[in-house]
Amino acid sequence: MIRFTEAEFQELEQFMRSQYGIDLSKKRTLSECRLSAELEKEGITSLQQFMRRMELDKTKRLENMMLDKLTTNYTFFMRESKHFDYLRENILPTLRPDNTGPFYRVWSAGCSTGEECYTLSMLLHDYTRQGGFLPFLEITGTDASEAAVKGAKEAVYPMRELADIPPRWQEKYVKKLDGNRHFTLVPEILNCCKFRQMNLLGTVPGVAQFDLIFCRNVMIYFSEDARERLIGQLYRALKPGGYLFVGHTELLAWNSAQFQYICPAVYRK
Repeated sequence: MIRFTEAEFQELEQFMRSQYGIDLSKKRTLSECRLSAELEKEGITSLQQFMRRMELDKTKRLENMMLDKLTTNYTFFMRESKHFDYLRENILPTLRPDNTGPFYRVWSAGCSTGEECYTLSMLLHDYTRQGGFLPFLEITGTDASEAAVKGAKEAVYPMRELADIPPRWQEKYVKKLDGNRHFTLVPEILNCCKFRQMNLLGTVPGVAQFDLIFCRNVMIYFSEDARERLIGQLYRALKPGGYLFVGHTELLAWNSAQFQYICPAVYRK
């Protein structure tokens, strides 16, 4: 395994913090384990050599590879299910033709391989099927990882993930593939979800554009400064009255960008 010198790791840590807000300060060994094999495949013998080569790589292939290895894309359908219960029971029933626009726009910030977006799509479609009102639905999923976004667009999942989807939704929205080894979702669920690679500390998809933002289990990897910047980005992206859902371990400071605290992990602009 390729070991990093103190100076090399500090350079890597500073790059990830400044460019992506990710705090690696306590993850030196993890970084070595995740990057060593890839560096060896590239014929690179030190982190310093890799950083110099990455600087010259205009395709950003090496940077994307590093980001994929150093970030965590663990997720699953219906993760933190109480959030979806709250959305269905307390937010959606307040929507009426006289208090909404023509679109209901949702942003999954840090969408990983798409399970969160497709859970939201199934929930919202199911809500309308049962008579609930909802404007035309648009769901945007973004992630810094090129590989994660590719997986979200492909929307093909191993059968072990099927157990996380409620049986009633499985009957309506799931399509099994290749001898029941994988599954995907029906076009009705897929077509309202769009994905793209995006750095959350860069330019947000729009100002005052979204009715609902899910940014869950993302800020736990960020430095304190980056968390503050991200919270400001999310606030600007929400419409007045829009809702923000964060992870249950990511409670915002009481004065975070003027968000109104609603209940644990749920805030309103």
